[in-house]
Amino acid sequence: MSICKNCGVELENDMQYCPLCGVGVSSVENGKTTDPKGLPAFNKAMSQPQKKFTWEIVSLVLLSCLATTIIIDLITNKRITWSEYPVTISLVIFSYVSLFAFWHQQAIIQMAGSFLLSSVFLLILDVLKDGIAWPVKLGIPLLFAGNVITAMLIMVIRLSKVKGINLIAYAFLGASLLCICIEGILSMFKMGVIFFRWSIIVAACCVPVILVLLFVHLRLKKGRSLQKTFHI
Repeated sequence: MSICKNCGVELENDMQYCPLCGVGVSSVENGKTTDPKGLPAFNKAMSQPQKKFTWEIVSLVLLSCLATTIIIDLITNKRITWSEYPVTISLVIFSYVSLFAFWHQQAIIQMAGSFLLSSVFLLILDVLKDGIAWPVKLGIPLLFAGNVITAMLIMVIRLSKVKGINLIAYAFLGASLLCICIEGILSMFKMGVIFFRWSIIVAACCVPVILVLLFVHLRLKKGRSLQKTFHI
């Protein structure tokens, strides 16, 4: 077994790329941070046929979920009740997957377009259900918060010169911020006032994890392996 010189993760003998940081093994051994073809491993995108195939699979799964939930809801309640929630989620996922698969733009622009398309779906659902209120007052704010936090994570990751365990720390940070936004939006929707309780506890629990991950990343960045850092 060998060790990735970029992030310190143990590698199997037949691995061509590090499973954590994505850097090509042969390139790291040569003192570089690019894959054998000279392209940064994290910038390798799916080909158009791969995107189309993925879109077809996801669309079939979503269509099956939509049909199943609506049929069960109609059989049990004689009308659409709880199934509107999985239907909404499926439409949102479909809009994001479709734009990312066929709209060739920067990720931030794709996210903005997906948010607008998803918001249109939510507004249509609100009209069809005679003003059920939650798509506008709850769904769209939650989507907006998720998009903003995701966009921030993308920017931070792209600005990171060394990508390794720090990406996990950023993911924990984004999840903590998302929990805070979710509780604030839910409390405003239900009671008309913003307050935080469980989300603060979640964020507080994530802070030590984030600090430890960033500390380990800093040590690895300076050339120390995981074994030396933890004396194992």
